[in-house]
Amino acid sequence: ILLQQNALPYYNTMTNSRMVTSYSPTCACCIAALLAAPVASASAAATTRAMAEQAFLGRYQPDTDVDFIAALDLDQRSIVARLAAGDEEGLIQARDFYTNGRDGGDSGSPGSTIMSLSTMAEADLSASSTYQTFVDYYGGGEYADKWVEASFKDAAINGFDFRNFDVEGRAAAIRWGIPLLHVWMYVVGLVETAAANCQTSGDNAEQIANFDKAVALYTGSVARESGSHGFFLYTLTQVECYEFGTCQKGGRSPVNTKIYDKLRDGKTHLQGGYCSAARDVAAEIKSLMTVLLVQGVIRAMYAMDVHDDFQETTQGMAAAFGSAILPLVNACSEGNAAVVLNDIVPGKGTQGSYEVVQAALERSYECLGINCEDVGGLVNFRGSGYLKRAEACNGLQPVTEPVGDSGLSMKGSNNKGESENLNAPAPAPTQTESEPEQDVVLVLGITFGFIAFFLGCGIASVFANRANRKRKMTEKMNDSDIVREAMFDETKSENEII
Repeated sequence: ILLQQNALPYYNTMTNSRMVTSYSPTCACCIAALLAAPVASASAAATTRAMAEQAFLGRYQPDTDVDFIAALDLDQRSIVARLAAGDEEGLIQARDFYTNGRDGGDSGSPGSTIMSLSTMAEADLSASSTYQTFVDYYGGGEYADKWVEASFKDAAINGFDFRNFDVEGRAAAIRWGIPLLHVWMYVVGLVETAAANCQTSGDNAEQIANFDKAVALYTGSVARESGSHGFFLYTLTQVECYEFGTCQKGGRSPVNTKIYDKLRDGKTHLQGGYCSAARDVAAEIKSLMTVLLVQGVIRAMYAMDVHDDFQETTQGMAAAFGSAILPLVNACSEGNAAVVLNDIVPGKGTQGSYEVVQAALERSYECLGINCEDVGGLVNFRGSGYLKRAEACNGLQPVTEPVGDSGLSMKGSNNKGESENLNAPAPAPTQTESEPEQDVVLVLGITFGFIAFFLGCGIASVFANRANRKRKMTEKMNDSDIVREAMFDETKSENEII
């Protein structure tokens, strides 16, 4: 495209002659840019990979092999791709990945498939108080699997009647329901189970392994620090951070930063046998992970009520986020939970009230262990202010500076008394000292990019000179054709004639 835009047509006789084109110096730069692009792209890719390693492995170094559970996000990627077809066949194919995984995994082995995160949860998460809260609310240990299966099969469960949706709404419910119901509960359950089974004197290797699994599942295998490429909770939290003005685009969510700090703290407490501290950390991680659920419900309700966005994709998203937050809100106040449920179930979302749901959630903040600063408010396109009726509570303003590594911003908050963590984060593993390696990769990429640029200019000049010589020879051979073509209507532009 660049070559075509910068090529200057010399003439075309509209008879049997061929077009002769001379290239401007601008085109030579285009050629050089095209030649340099692959090198720069490869450099960027290498730098991105290095940054991902820094962000995830550098912040939490697992002691056990957790690649298998981190790779479940690849199953989710396959599910999302099949759901995008927008038809029943796509749902059937997506369900196969949900049930059997990419490699036909054993759904009876925890962590081998996405479905197993729910069907095996009762055995794995029996010591988790939050898991028990969800079981009590939904009436069974496999509630997440049954909820998603109802979406696949166009059925109803626990007040959620997916027969009110077409394929679009059911696909959205599945896409969001998997990370919010299966993954969220399993991460929280692993952390709580590890803390509950901690031994003050003895071997906590199994509990530490649970923390490793929790980190792997929270992050996934393909997520990037900025929140791109991923399909699990780290990425979803990054997205909501940008939407709610608690960080700038490209920056790290304060919630994500705190979660990694707490996960690292909890592992340190387990290693030292400090079980009470480990339980406190587990409770804090659960609260921090609840922020995402609240933000998702608020955003979906705002879209439906204020923006009149009645797409089934939005309704399916509301149903998934609502299902994930309802048991937690119900444990705080059955009345507030009833308000949320009434406005987010399939078929009722388009008639719900954003302000009513938001108020019910805000009344639950203290009980949920979160605050206005954690949640924020829905920001405008520029991120410079809040949308109408979507302001954060307590008069908080959107973040206007990049959020530091501590997860706190110097601007955009009126809360002066919550800037210190109750537990100092454990020292970062030595792998975080790999930043110079990233610089080397970047410098090499830039160097090779410049080399390719100048090499491209040289090659482009040779071709341009040859084309000019060829043009002059052809000009002499076709003077008569040029004269005939010159007799065109002077009211027309050159481009119109060509």
